[in-house]
Amino acid sequence: MSAVLNTFDAMKAFKTGAWTSTERARAYDASTNSKTDITSFLTDEYLGQLTRRIAPRSRVLDLGCGTGVLIKSLAALGFDAYGVDISQAMLDKIRPESEGDRITLQQGDVYALPFPDASFAGVTTRWVIPHFRDWPVIVKEAARVLQPGGTLVFDHTSRGNYELANRNGTLEHAKFGYDNRVRGGDKTMFYASASIDELQLAADSAGLDLVDVAPLGFFRQNAVIASVLGGDGFLAYKSTFDDFYRDPGARAFIQWFERNVAAAFPFEMTNGMAVVMQKHG
Repeated sequence: MSAVLNTFDAMKAFKTGAWTSTERARAYDASTNSKTDITSFLTDEYLGQLTRRIAPRSRVLDLGCGTGVLIKSLAALGFDAYGVDISQAMLDKIRPESEGDRITLQQGDVYALPFPDASFAGVTTRWVIPHFRDWPVIVKEAARVLQPGGTLVFDHTSRGNYELANRNGTLEHAKFGYDNRVRGGDKTMFYASASIDELQLAADSAGLDLVDVAPLGFFRQNAVIASVLGGDGFLAYKSTFDDFYRDPGARAFIQWFERNVAAAFPFEMTNGMAVVMQKHG
């Protein structure tokens, strides 16, 4: 057991150290704030899972807000948006754009949020929770600051997608970019996965109802596609896909497909999931 705990602590320390650097903040800002790639479209779709479930101008919290992708959108939509992140360098990327708007920022730890119980109608986070093996602890802490009836939306990756990928071929984790393996993997690429049963257990433990699990992004980061094409083939696919997405007609089709077809796929067919939980009233 102590070896497992040491692995948790080592991974957490590594991730925290990487995120708090000024260079990491610059690179993260450049890679996540684009408005022209499919990531931007998927982020808007993802955020809608929260905004359509809470009242206008509600108080919402973005956990691990990074350089502001979600929190800026929430503020622009009229929500009273709070953001917390372990990295002051990340927060500093938001501040120049936040003067006079509805954004409040605070440096802090997602494992011990600097807010009282029942502070928010909505809590969201993206690209944060799967970084940690003990991610259900973060879910429980998010539930603590939710008001009764409040909504939590977070992203996760599908364990079934990895299992299907490994049935169809060998997934080259180093070139795929994510590695959900607990043993034998590279801690720099670790990104947890979960089954529906594991999500349900996390919800139950935190006093939440599991309301919905929506597939998110068939084309963007799919372990099945990566295993079929091989590592180099997948890298080439991603570059080619980005070129296609720049064409207005192709972009319109891809967005339609993601909304109307991929959203109905079995969970094994996509790697990303938008998880929606609601606090007991």
